[in-house]
Amino acid sequence: MNYLSKLKQLERDENFNNTPSNELPKPPKAPSVSFGSANKGNIEKNICAITDLKPEYRRQKVLTMLAEQPDSQRAFITDLESDPDNAILSMAIRNVATFEMIIPREKYDAFLLLELIQKAQIQ
Repeated sequence: MNYLSKLKQLERDENFNNTPSNELPKPPKAPSVSFGSANKGNIEKNICAITDLKPEYRRQKVLTMLAEQPDSQRAFITDLESDPDNAILSMAIRNVATFEMIIPREKYDAFLLLELIQKAQIQ
């Protein structure tokens, strides 16, 4: 091989090695924000982290419970996490009202509360 053919061969090899590959690069991952977990319970806790939203969240929850159970006249939940000194009872009575009661924790008895609510349904 003469000098000119060697140069041409080197140039071809160089161009061949520097050409882009036929594979397309993978697109970058889309940015995402993590709220700690995709678990529904954790998301609800994050939403309710703002104190102002907690009463409305409880109200919507008891109204949803009534909507899901058309035979029930009352729905209630107790919140023992929001206030370290009190239990918060949220109640909805179909076509009447929604309200909350704050019960001192030392006087809160879940079984007695359930008994009282059942007695009220009979009357």
